[in-house]
Amino acid sequence: MAAKPAQARGGRSASAVAGDAKGASPTGAGPLTSGAVLAKIQAAAPSLVPSARRAMEVIIANPEAVIGYAAADVAARAETAASTVVRACQQAGFKGFQDLKLALVRDLAARGTDQLRYADELDSESAPAEVLRTILNASSHALSDAMTTVDPVAFTGALETLHSRDRVLLVGNGQSAAPAHDAAHRLQALGLATFAPADAIGQHLVARQLDERAACVAVSHTGATRETLLVAETAKSRGAYVIAVTSFRRSPLADLADAPLVAGSPKQGFRLEATASRLAHLAIMDALFVGLALKDPKRSTAYLDAMADVTAEHTM
Repeated sequence: MAAKPAQARGGRSASAVAGDAKGASPTGAGPLTSGAVLAKIQAAAPSLVPSARRAMEVIIANPEAVIGYAAADVAARAETAASTVVRACQQAGFKGFQDLKLALVRDLAARGTDQLRYADELDSESAPAEVLRTILNASSHALSDAMTTVDPVAFTGALETLHSRDRVLLVGNGQSAAPAHDAAHRLQALGLATFAPADAIGQHLVARQLDERAACVAVSHTGATRETLLVAETAKSRGAYVIAVTSFRRSPLADLADAPLVAGSPKQGFRLEATASRLAHLAIMDALFVGLALKDPKRSTAYLDAMADVTAEHTM
């Protein structure tokens, strides 16, 4: 007797599930464009094998349908195994497929009807007001998604370390240079001895001069920028505590860091992902700045008052 096809949830065979449209959601609700699930999947994406990535693409493309699926249903659509689906969910930071579905329900309830549009929908015919709305929405979602992807334990470790170390090297290259230099300025206003060389050789030299009393904050959207990674590796070899601010959970920089702070951004197209991520990275630095100020309010107030005085002297 021929074996019966495996039954998916709701009495359908796995082959029938796979035969459903792989693109648009049956409910017409459209793909995920923001929220905790998308943020975590994007942060983990570089570390996923192709089969796991296909499973995540099914979830992103058909979020409302996936809520009613079993792992086997997603697996059939992605042409992989149910165990791969569960493992992919865990790699993205969920306990399993059921945990991802619960987060999916929350995201769909919160997003409403005005969904974020990808910036790759913009073109030369787009009205300026549409460009402005789309990019500001993308930036807003990058910041809200950071609350999902930044590990509070890692953030606490970074904060405690910065509070206790004598010197802090801040490094970033390319688009990541701005958050690093801004953070150096703000931490210096709190009385920390900060270093933020603009060139790669200067960064490397300072890293060689660090020791166990120092910290290195490395900012990189990809977590794989060669110059930034070299500085972080050198700093760690000298005993310094390394804090990484990056957009991807599994990256060379995040793997190296003592405290990886992951804040990604929605996919926007037109090579703008790093732009929105930069805002999330700046927000992480601001959180570290405020956290440090609150640890010693009296000392911080004195330093910030001095900063205000200096600023006033340079104001027309």
